[in-house]
Amino acid sequence: MNYRFRLRVKVTLLRRHISSVSRSFIPFTAIVTAVAFAVATHNYIHAQAERYIGKKIRKIEFKGNINVSRDTIYNDIIQMKEGQTLTVPLLNGDIKALFGEGSFAYARVEGEDLNDGVALTFYVQERPRVKDISFLGLDELSATDVQQAIPLKEDDIFTDRKVSDSIQRILAKYREKGLFNASVRVRKSDVDDKKNTINITFVVDEGENIKIAKINLLGVTKADPEDVLSVLELEEDGFIADGTFKSDTFEKDKNSILDFYKNQGFLDVELEDARYDYRWKNPKTQEERVIVITYKVKEGDQYFYNGYDIAWDERFLNPTTKKQLFSRDKVEEFFEYTTSDVGSVLDNGKFNRDRGIVNYLYSQEGYIYARVQPERTVIPLTKEAIEEKRNSVQQKESEQKGGDYYNLKRLSRILESSPELKGKKFVHTKFVIAEGDKGFIENIIIKGNKKTLDKVIRRELIIHEGELFNSELVQRSRERVHNLQFFKEVNVDARPGSSEGKMNLVIDVEEQPTGTISLGGGYGTNTGFSIFTEVAENNLNGTGQRISGRVEFGPLRTALEASWTEPWLFDTPWSLTLTGFYVRRRVLSGSISIAPNDESATYNLDTVGTTIGIGHRLFINWGHYHRYSPQLSVANSASSMVDDNVFLLVQRGWQVKNTITNGIFYDNRDNIFNTTRGTRFEFSHDFVGNILGGQDHFMRYYPQFDFFWWMMDYTFFNLIRKNVLRRWRVVNEVRASATFTQPIKPFWGSQDNAENPYVEIQDRLYLGGYESLRGWTLFDPLYGDTPAGSTWRNGGSHRILFGSEIRVPVEPSLFWLVLFFDAGALYQNQAEYSFSSTTPAATINAYNSAALTQQNFSLNYFRYSWGFGFRLQIPILPLRIYLAKRLLWDQDLGWFKDYPNQSGFEFVFGIGDRRF
Repeated sequence: MNYRFRLRVKVTLLRRHISSVSRSFIPFTAIVTAVAFAVATHNYIHAQAERYIGKKIRKIEFKGNINVSRDTIYNDIIQMKEGQTLTVPLLNGDIKALFGEGSFAYARVEGEDLNDGVALTFYVQERPRVKDISFLGLDELSATDVQQAIPLKEDDIFTDRKVSDSIQRILAKYREKGLFNASVRVRKSDVDDKKNTINITFVVDEGENIKIAKINLLGVTKADPEDVLSVLELEEDGFIADGTFKSDTFEKDKNSILDFYKNQGFLDVELEDARYDYRWKNPKTQEERVIVITYKVKEGDQYFYNGYDIAWDERFLNPTTKKQLFSRDKVEEFFEYTTSDVGSVLDNGKFNRDRGIVNYLYSQEGYIYARVQPERTVIPLTKEAIEEKRNSVQQKESEQKGGDYYNLKRLSRILESSPELKGKKFVHTKFVIAEGDKGFIENIIIKGNKKTLDKVIRRELIIHEGELFNSELVQRSRERVHNLQFFKEVNVDARPGSSEGKMNLVIDVEEQPTGTISLGGGYGTNTGFSIFTEVAENNLNGTGQRISGRVEFGPLRTALEASWTEPWLFDTPWSLTLTGFYVRRRVLSGSISIAPNDESATYNLDTVGTTIGIGHRLFINWGHYHRYSPQLSVANSASSMVDDNVFLLVQRGWQVKNTITNGIFYDNRDNIFNTTRGTRFEFSHDFVGNILGGQDHFMRYYPQFDFFWWMMDYTFFNLIRKNVLRRWRVVNEVRASATFTQPIKPFWGSQDNAENPYVEIQDRLYLGGYESLRGWTLFDPLYGDTPAGSTWRNGGSHRILFGSEIRVPVEPSLFWLVLFFDAGALYQNQAEYSFSSTTPAATINAYNSAALTQQNFSLNYFRYSWGFGFRLQIPILPLRIYLAKRLLWDQDLGWFKDYPNQSGFEFVFGIGDRRF
């Protein structure tokens, strides 16, 4: 005989089990539901299914599931498995797990008695999933921005809570825009019974855009009201300012007023009132409302700086050595305030930075719990107060050692020379340092990554669990994670650990889209203008892998390329890159004539090849890489103006070129795409042909150096007190690079260097154009017809480049004004010349005019340019437009001069970053 039992869990069943409790005293809440459910389940099984408890589970089936698979329920949600013994806790726990998972609105379990056990069937009813989310009425916000902001996503489980939270997020976005009267309602479609899906539409009424008409400052008597208004981000509606009100900015502005006053020495300042009111712009017509903001300030007294002292709390020193970690002089080296500042207004911002630098010094050594307690002594600038401090214990002890603890001599001079300061308050601060214990990282917690795997973030960290906390390494780790370009925001927070001396490091990230479909253009001096399309995923399945495909087409360049990169091969700091490519270039060549001619000297070069590369990270900022690139190339379609070397190249047909590249680099830039500080140094070496085979045989060396430093921001060294302007950073980039080529002989067989050169035409080095020397062009007629000019037009073996560029931001992430200076030179090897002359002197002079010698490594041999322009960083079309002027070095003047007959500016156009 077969027996069946049923366990039903419904809202009606739960209500029935709590019906004995008066609803007037205990509301039907989620907590009571959970408790009642557990009790009901337990009692029901014991009352009606005692015969099944303790039997083997022979079969488990699921019915009613549509979107949640059987394997997901069996493997990931419930704990019971076939072959286990049925117990009350096991059954209770699995029913709770089904409801707790969130996908199910209803569940029951039926059991069937078998001869050797019991068969269980789970009947479930899924909550609907969101198939489509749409928005109506959006104007000020884009659908993409709103979709990213709300918690409800397509393919999510539909819940009223997520809908409610999404409405609040949308309203918050509108409040950020200053639209406080926006409203949102939701339309829900009928549930698709077959697919169990639902469509959601958010209908938005953006309401009235209310502007700020007036900002009132009350109680501002000791400071200039215009100075106070200048620190506020909110501004009155006007010709330039849009007058948009944002509640979070209003809160920030309240702190900005207090910070402004404190930085002017008003340490006791208070904001007695801060409010905003809605008023009619015209009370008579009552057609348009505006916002009026009012701040009421209680300024207090102004304080002045009177020096620092440093002391250590002996209770918190190292228990073994009983000595402080840093000396007094070492700490004072980092203070912004010095003894020469005594008598100046006490800038609270500078004071806080001095206090903070002490914490920073200790945190670099792992003392994250070090505390710096300031003890302030206020001295009124009067003879009586000065005399009182002269009799103090600290002052007398200091004077016995030849010091002046309270700077009384200086205060006396100030009182005599500046009587208007009489009675003003001077503050002397004693920093008491409690070093405390070192802090060790107990756990590193990753938050906010929905797509990106934890390990992708963790492997960028140069700090690890169990290690001593180091604030400098924490900051560098944050920069490395941000440089992945997977995240919009990367924030790091330190929280207390499980015991004293331990801490948890929380890394909170906000992801951004990593897949791209790009349509754009490019321009190069060698390649001309081209258009391209590129499809790439920079974070494939959250693993950090990059896969891309690119097609480029233009009159001088056509290219196909596919690439895949694994940045951490087998979870080690080794990377692997595989690339395949085809390129057809219309190559501009040196002409057989330097006279003006309508026909250009060009030929086609078709190249097909692949690249296999590995890389490895060393230490914090170092790395090395190694690449092998075999390729085939053929020259064809040469014009009649090319020189004989090109015709010989065409006759040779397909050429094989095998290259191994080895390189090492150092890179500590803060942001690899918009750098404001840091250094990058790289040295690489190409080994072409020889033992690798092929028709090209040479070695090439590439040292390169880039240095970025942040000159200032738009606060102009804090002359303008507006924190928002700190994003506008004026950056100077200094760069230098060199390329040296050394031909070598083939290892296999023999090859006539005259008929088939070891270094082909396309491998020669050129100078001029946007990529190397702005203002000069490839094959520039100004190079002349000398041996040196021939080298500069037809390509050389060695090249040296230098440049400096100052970037002034108009919009820091989009648009910069640029002032630049470029320099460069090309050289040949003496052995590559074949001049002959009747006199040895003439031959030597011909050699020395362009060969890489100490004589030619001089200022008058280089070519120079300077100019100005702008950089426009549009994602699909990064434009670079400059006006450049050629320069020469005048040996007599000891300075630069305009190139003769070329005093005007040349227009320089580029798309994309310089390949300098």
